Amino acid sequence: MHKDDEYEIDDRGYRVLIGLTVEETEELFRLDGLLSIPTFYVDGSDDELSPDETRWVELIDKHDAAMKPFRHMRSVKH
Repeated sequence: MHKDDEYEIDDRGYRVLIGLTVEETEELFRLDGLLSIPTFYVDGSDDELSPDETRWVELIDKHDAAMKPFRHMRSVKH
């Protein structure tokens, strides 16, 4: 599951994962419920992924890319 600091409020007032639209956030949660533990993503193998697995990877990658600046800010020592 995602941490609270991985969310933002979009322009319409919906709580969404950073980097995703409300529709994409809902789709990711739907896919999370459909797919078993995504070992295909952990081991880096994308051979013969189902369409749902492929879409899950796309959404996670999009969210992870949008989170990079925030992760960097958390690691900076003041």
